[in-house]
Amino acid sequence: MADLLGLAWTFLWLSFIAVGGGLGVLPEMQRQVVGRYGWVTAREFVDGYTLSQLTPGPNMLVAMFVGYRAHGFVGALVAGVAMFLPTSLLAAVVARRWERLRGRPWALAAERALAPVGIGLMAAGVYTLARAAVHDWVTTALATAATVVLAARWLPPVVVVLAGGLAGWLVGL
Repeated sequence: MADLLGLAWTFLWLSFIAVGGGLGVLPEMQRQVVGRYGWVTAREFVDGYTLSQLTPGPNMLVAMFVGYRAHGFVGALVAGVAMFLPTSLLAAVVARRWERLRGRPWALAAERALAPVGIGLMAAGVYTLARAAVHDWVTTALATAATVVLAARWLPPVVVVLAGGLAGWLVGL
């Protein structure tokens, strides 16, 4: 029971620091769920994030994956509720009032200040995923190819993820 409470608390406070989207909180999430609590391995974390990218909905479904690996269905439910419910309610309350407040100088300053914070956090998330997933010449080649294809916009991201997964499976990753 204590570990379920720890799971709930961890995803609750992580949900409130997900500035700029879920990718921004990934480094701290990985530090907590892999390093501190050991609910999943680094490889499982990357795999869970990859699976969450393939599913419809937010990529923070990785929280439910971690909860499931730690405590089964109940863990997935606890992690999902802790990750999504409080911040969804907060967003709904703020969104109702934000249109009225948006034109005020302090609100404009807050929006401008949060943009670089979100970008920096997303860059840290990409670095964290790359550090855990890119470890030899094959994974380096796959990551480089995916980056080039995505940057050039030759294929939709879902096709790149599926092709990368297929290539990784074929070479035995």
